[in-house]
Amino acid sequence: MKLVALCIAVIIFWGLWAFLFKIGADEVGIKRALFYTYLFGMFISLAIVAYSLPDKLEINKGVFFVLLATIVGFAGTLLWYFILQKYKASIVTSFTALYPIVTVLLSILILKEKISLPNAIGILLAIASGILLSI
Repeated sequence: MKLVALCIAVIIFWGLWAFLFKIGADEVGIKRALFYTYLFGMFISLAIVAYSLPDKLEINKGVFFVLLATIVGFAGTLLWYFILQKYKASIVTSFTALYPIVTVLLSILILKEKISLPNAIGILLAIASGILLSI
């Protein structure tokens, strides 16, 4: 039950984030909204860096994947911001929230993870919802 509550909290935070950003970006424009987002985000990031500073810096395969994840995450986020500027938040956010399907498929194909039949049915229903949202 604790997992469900924590996941619901994340869903609420992310839902509020997209909603509030859409209101703000519509008011001040995407360029200014991104400026304030990343300026403030820099201070949050610095606090996280200070808190999690490792004893020694190292470059290995794990660090490479974390850096690559950061690059593709930022690319997706920036693209999301620009899409949100032109289209309805209710559609953009719902449709792009299907991104875990990519993670699941890659985990099955590359990491050889297994999913249950109910999980597979849920993924198919999520894909169907994405198609319906885009119509």
